[in-house]
Amino acid sequence: MCVVCEHQLYEEHRSAEVGPFDPCPDCGKFPSNDGRSCYHCFSVGNTIDECPECLGKPWSEEFLSIKAQIENDTPPASPSIH
Repeated sequence: MCVVCEHQLYEEHRSAEVGPFDPCPDCGKFPSNDGRSCYHCFSVGNTIDECPECLGKPWSEEFLSIKAQIENDTPPASPSIH
């Protein structure tokens, strides 16, 4: 699964935990996308086969690393020139 899909699915899981939301018309488990299917319903079965969190798997190290850099506002390490 690409990092973009993983991020979208992660955000849907977090949004569903925050509080009330307009549910997806297909599954009712995640916030709708302006009244249409959530990203989870769109992607799982169409573009990807599984969602890590739904299957009890960890999110990828690549995604978690990128997410940590963004949230900590840490710039990526620059290669040293010597």
